Amino acid sequence: MRLNLTFWKFWTTEVLLLVALYVALVSFNGYQFILDNDFTYISLINISILVATSLWVGLRISLGHKSGTDLQWYLADVTLSLGMVGTLFGFLMVLYSTFDGIDVTDQDSMRAAIESLATGMGTALLTSLVGLISSIVMKFQLVILEDGNEKV
Repeated sequence: MRLNLTFWKFWTTEVLLLVALYVALVSFNGYQFILDNDFTYISLINISILVATSLWVGLRISLGHKSGTDLQWYLADVTLSLGMVGTLFGFLMVLYSTFDGIDVTDQDSMRAAIESLATGMGTALLTSLVGLISSIVMKFQLVILEDGNEKV
């Protein structure tokens, strides 16, 4: 009985995750947005880790396995860390390339600097957001898995 409740909790969260991913990536063209605004592609790596871990947790729940979640907890932290690495890359891009050789009297030079600034900040914020959301969802799934392993 406990496994069935655990499975339905997981299934509900998984369906919500799939709907959210579909809406974000397909309906709102989020995939292209990520490609355009994340030059590091860390966001796509985080989404891939999220999908793989979700499949793994679903398999573990359906088979009734009760242990061996250390790697998945580690991956949940990795997605968070990768998001922060993307933030640093974005900030480094802003700091080292935006104001290099800028002529404040030239409108085109200022426009290029602002575009570079926007690209770097976009990467910084996007990778952080995807890393945080991926980590939260993965940890929530792992809590459901481990909660289902406890005796009632």
